[in-house]
Amino acid sequence: MTPGLVLLVMQAAGAQYPLAPSPVLDLHTLTRELRLSGYVSARETLRRDTLTAVINRARLTAQVLPAPFAALRVQADFAATGLARADTVPAIVLTDAYIELVPPATIARTGTYALHPALVVGQFRTPFSLEFLTPFSLLPTANRSQPIDRHTTRRDIGVLGQLAVGHTVTFTGALVNGEGPNRLTNPDGREMAIGRVTVFPLSRLAVAAKYLGQGRDHRWGYDLRWMDHGALVEGEFLARRGPFTSTTTVDARGGYALAAYRIRPWLQPVIKWEHLSDRRTTGATTTINLLTYTTVGINVLSSGEGIRLLVDGIYKSEPGVFTGEELEVQLIAIF
Repeated sequence: MTPGLVLLVMQAAGAQYPLAPSPVLDLHTLTRELRLSGYVSARETLRRDTLTAVINRARLTAQVLPAPFAALRVQADFAATGLARADTVPAIVLTDAYIELVPPATIARTGTYALHPALVVGQFRTPFSLEFLTPFSLLPTANRSQPIDRHTTRRDIGVLGQLAVGHTVTFTGALVNGEGPNRLTNPDGREMAIGRVTVFPLSRLAVAAKYLGQGRDHRWGYDLRWMDHGALVEGEFLARRGPFTSTTTVDARGGYALAAYRIRPWLQPVIKWEHLSDRRTTGATTTINLLTYTTVGINVLSSGEGIRLLVDGIYKSEPGVFTGEELEVQLIAIF
């Protein structure tokens, strides 16, 4: 087997659901040789009388350790929607592009140092939502929850600092443009500040509080994740208050709760409940949107989770938009 293929197999075999996900890379897992990894995700959705099939993710990641104190990560998505003529969305989208720096002593003598600082510069996942920080390829359900999908930040360009104090507490902060990924300018001149503090009361329990501010737009919340002996329990709450657009303000709050258990190494049932209350005001007009989704699913996993089959039955209740059942089948191949 060639060295390159060995690296790909090791990457797939090492895929694990993270207790406390972060954009910060573990430099001990990287090498001076360029490492390629990625995943492809295909999905079928059945809703009443419609059936759709899409390739919803096709991502390739390159990581390398050019120096003992520096790492580089670049990731692109090849499954963007810009495939039709006259569509302005590109078919290939850059997702991650950043360099990470750590003090050399942290790499050389990790076992004797209580503090583990890291600095990230470039385009990365913003350190706000637990569910969004978790790689899509490892999620126990086919979709992220609606409160997270609609009101959290995703990737952005800026700087991120993280300080881990042993396995006790981790402080993460970022200052980004607030314009989203692949936008090299900041037209309004306002930066977005994000802070996240994660504590570990138990070895397999992470509890976090977070805050985001950009001008009058404020978001805050908390989350937790517990994993032990095949069991997984997690939940997240977030709230947002401030301008949604130049003419509309928003006051929203919601979250989700999820539980899963591996009854066999390859079989994982999962249940998730999510709720969102979204109040928006434009001038003298106020609208309130309430939604509740319940997902019951079963995951079939290969050894090492290189192949993941997710089958989710979702009951959606969102008056005025859609109320009813939906079946989603998603197949993910990680390499």
